[in-house]
Amino acid sequence: MSPSQTWNDVRIEKERVAVSITMVGGELLTGSLFAPQIYPPGGVEDPLRLLNEPEPFFPLGLPTGEVLLISKVRVLEVALDGPGGAEDLPGSAPSALLQLTLAGGVTHVGSVRLEVRTTRPRVLDYMNYCTEPFMALRTDEGVRLINRKMIERVRPLD
Repeated sequence: MSPSQTWNDVRIEKERVAVSITMVGGELLTGSLFAPQIYPPGGVEDPLRLLNEPEPFFPLGLPTGEVLLISKVRVLEVALDGPGGAEDLPGSAPSALLQLTLAGGVTHVGSVRLEVRTTRPRVLDYMNYCTEPFMALRTDEGVRLINRKMIERVRPLD
């Protein structure tokens, strides 16, 4: 930073994305993710992309104004607040309907995009070869970002 610049000249504008986070131990945290603005102005970086960044921690803004640093490996799932449609699932690959059972017995039914490099995408290929730590699941309750390491069972429903 040059002497003529202020902190505000170099900081990155952020949007707040309301979320509810379920931790591995069952604790529920509500607050906001801080998503960098993308350009053109007004766009918000996808929260899934933020969770899939290599850094092991992310900030969660609490309603009190405090900020917690959350360990990604201890997150079971992140529920995005507000309505979400199938168009909210990232990518353009075909989707599959799944029942996921997570650590602790939490079960969700929803759709995922089968982002794999094959002409015939299968759920098994997606689950085995997708390297991203978090995946998006579109449920009737909205979009959930699931920690793939916390999945115990997958039941294809298609």
